[in-house]
Amino acid sequence: MTSSQLASDAALAKVPTAYIGVCELDLLRDEGLAYGEKLKSLGVKTEIKVYPGAPHQILGMDATLKVGKQQADDAIKVVGDAFKAA
Repeated sequence: MTSSQLASDAALAKVPTAYIGVCELDLLRDEGLAYGEKLKSLGVKTEIKVYPGAPHQILGMDATLKVGKQQADDAIKVVGDAFKAA
């Protein structure tokens, strides 16, 4: 897989519905937000959620921090909903 920043608009416009969970304290936060906004601008149905106070490795902290559990729960729900819709 290549960086979404290198992908053409034509390729990105073909991306299926997207859910982008972004950690507020992640070094890659701005890239995640930009990717989501780019998809939206190309007409891709996209949901972006920022997890306040969350670092990059938050999914490994789901048993320790409430925000980690919330992100894990949200991701599980989104994937489950996608399979129900298919």
